Amino acid sequence: MFCKTKMISSYGINLCRLCLKNKSCGQEHPLFNPLISGKRAALARAITLSESTLDKHKEEAAILMSSVLKHNSQNTSLRIGISGPPGAGKSTFIEALGLHVAERNNKLAVLAVDPSSTMSGGSLLADKTRMQQLSANRSAFIRPSPNRGHLGGVAKATNAAIQLCEAGGYNVVIVETVGAGQSEIAVANMTDLFCFTYTAWIWG
Repeated sequence: MFCKTKMISSYGINLCRLCLKNKSCGQEHPLFNPLISGKRAALARAITLSESTLDKHKEEAAILMSSVLKHNSQNTSLRIGISGPPGAGKSTFIEALGLHVAERNNKLAVLAVDPSSTMSGGSLLADKTRMQQLSANRSAFIRPSPNRGHLGGVAKATNAAIQLCEAGGYNVVIVETVGAGQSEIAVANMTDLFCFTYTAWIWG
């Protein structure tokens, strides 16, 4: 059903070689139009597709992401990366910032990268449950994603998820890393602004 052209990888995103060159491969993913129309369900399904490890889903994601990157060529969204040690209040800070952003006629997406369950592979902490007010705001979209052992403080598909959120009309995207250390360089390279939260006792 979908394009069988050999895929290439760009910044962790699988892309169709022909689609990327603006040549027709004869296919368009059915999630693309609902996604750019602002359908939240389409965005959630598209992120799930980009996170899948099944070969069939990788092919579908390649077609979708090629269209998304072309659509986002003039995108001017603000990307913010937030990291910090456990208990520093990252989720509390993000909720306060997110409510402030949403109240000013912005659409906010929060991509919360969580540790992975060794049993299911899914998100272990589910930061969404700690942002109840923001979760109820219709101008905000919160997506917990498991890192599945991926280094750099983010998940393997985080860059694709950012692009999908931007295609969905979200002009502010916050990425919360799985934790603090010396490996959070990946999120710094994906965002325009990188913030570090900490507790007062860290500095004595």
